[in-house]
Amino acid sequence: MRLEAIISLIEEKPRTAKEIVFALDLDPKMEKEVYEMLKKASKVLKRRGKKLLVSPAVCKKCGFEFESINPSRCPRCKSEWIEPAKFFVSKD
Repeated sequence: MRLEAIISLIEEKPRTAKEIVFALDLDPKMEKEVYEMLKKASKVLKRRGKKLLVSPAVCKKCGFEFESINPSRCPRCKSEWIEPAKFFVSKD
């Protein structure tokens, strides 16, 4: 998995980790590795004067915003209907 490929994808438009996996034609089990690569991407982008930004995961049932980037269940309503976090690069 190439770091530059991930950076290019998230510079293009906001994407979830799962969308990155599919765009790079990776094994779906590699989603955890994508999260690790996004941490590295953040450091690379910082050196380039850019920022990796994250729109929070949100419960689709009650609107709860998560601090975690990969939640499985809403603590408020217990729903598993979660809109995942999206990663993107600041345009500054």
